[in-house]
Amino acid sequence: MKILLVQPSPFEPGRIGLENTIWFCEPVALTSIAAMVPEHEVRILDMRLETEVTLNRVLAEFRPALVGTTSMTTDCYQAKAVLQTAKDTLGDKCFTIVGGHHPTLMPEDFFDPCVDALCVGEGEETFRELVSALAQQRSRGELDEIAGLLLRRADGSYHRTAKRAQIRALDTLPAPARHLIDRYRAEYFFTVAGPMASIATSRGCSFDCNFCAIWEFYERKTRFLSAKVVVDRMEAVSEKFVFFLDDNFLTNKHRLEALCDEIERRGVKKWWGTQGRADFIANNPELMKRLRDAGLVMVLSGYESNDEDALAALLKRSTADHNRRAAALLRELGIFSTGIFMVRQDFSEEDFDTLYAHINDLGIALPLVAILTPLPGTQLYRARRHELLTEDRRLFDLLHSVLPTKLPRRRFYERFAEANRATWESWKKGNGAVLKKRPEFFKDALPGIVRFVTRAHQYRPILESAETHLRDEVGIIDPEARMSPAANEDAKRRLPVLEVA
Repeated sequence: MKILLVQPSPFEPGRIGLENTIWFCEPVALTSIAAMVPEHEVRILDMRLETEVTLNRVLAEFRPALVGTTSMTTDCYQAKAVLQTAKDTLGDKCFTIVGGHHPTLMPEDFFDPCVDALCVGEGEETFRELVSALAQQRSRGELDEIAGLLLRRADGSYHRTAKRAQIRALDTLPAPARHLIDRYRAEYFFTVAGPMASIATSRGCSFDCNFCAIWEFYERKTRFLSAKVVVDRMEAVSEKFVFFLDDNFLTNKHRLEALCDEIERRGVKKWWGTQGRADFIANNPELMKRLRDAGLVMVLSGYESNDEDALAALLKRSTADHNRRAAALLRELGIFSTGIFMVRQDFSEEDFDTLYAHINDLGIALPLVAILTPLPGTQLYRARRHELLTEDRRLFDLLHSVLPTKLPRRRFYERFAEANRATWESWKKGNGAVLKKRPEFFKDALPGIVRFVTRAHQYRPILESAETHLRDEVGIIDPEARMSPAANEDAKRRLPVLEVA
């Protein structure tokens, strides 16, 4: 059977976001499910790297019997557009399905005639069984026997099949079918590291931060690939740089020790990065040193805030002291630190100043400042949904405020847009430490450094302009509802802060 799997494109070409300059990851969700059906003819399209007409051309020429796509929150409209295009081109001869975090946590966003089915939760076994059933030309009614689906009925309603149990042993899953993205692999990167391979070595997170839905998607379970399989996959990729996609890689000390043993025993020489909590880093300096010696060169951490009360409110279960000690240790070890910080809608002018001064004090090599966003599927979303200014998923990108702001809207975005310039001291301190201690990494990353600097220069004027954020809201957020009542009163006494050029 012919199968086309599609990674959606950004909803607006050239739009500022992480994928423009910071992190452009291979579509591991698609290569993972493709690996479950090796007996079928599968193609993968990464529409982030294709022209708009490519999808139409491939549909017309390849004529797949199944078209599947995946979706995070900001992808949801483009994911539906992929399936609508498939239906427009091939009609009911083509079965359409969407999976991923957003369809699982907010399935109602995909209740549409162009969507035949939603995969709820982990997709490997569900996809394998669905493909088998479709290849055998089983009836739509018989698809009810497949767990983990929301199936569209003839009357347009959706029926949920039995819940799919999560696979316990990740080692039993085949390695992702990376050969299906060979033509794209030179384009994937994390900051200056590229081309970069991506490997998911665990699933889930044992923490329950209220702004994150990972732990809800994986039902509070965390499962791991064995150290042996992780290193098998490291050895199998040709890229010098690898990113471990785990939502919280730094969690099981015994597993990390075993991973170091395996890397050392086999003599694997790769630069690798991952995501991990600051409290783990701060509390495990010897293990972090050993991971550094095994190739760890970058860690992405959610520092979130300088405010203890704010960290507690987010259920972060970490402290500002952990953040300080983690940042200092990473500089000492020569590990490139990428830190995510949040500005909140209740920020005053002084709060912005304090946060930026705190970031400079930490000396994070790449501080990323985001806006607190109640992402669909999270506790925070459920608690604050009644306050939302819009449900338009395009603005749930951590770069726009979907909640009213204390400061006048324009001023809030002006202060937010200062982040890069205001935290330049942190950039210099953090990168200087890594350059001094790991010069060989910068030598290998030189082409990526050129790309990073070029892209950053290209997008900096967009990122550093309040007009960008305000313009994106036109027609989506009611100008009268953009600010808190106090800010609206303040705006009346000032220049017309809501006027968008």
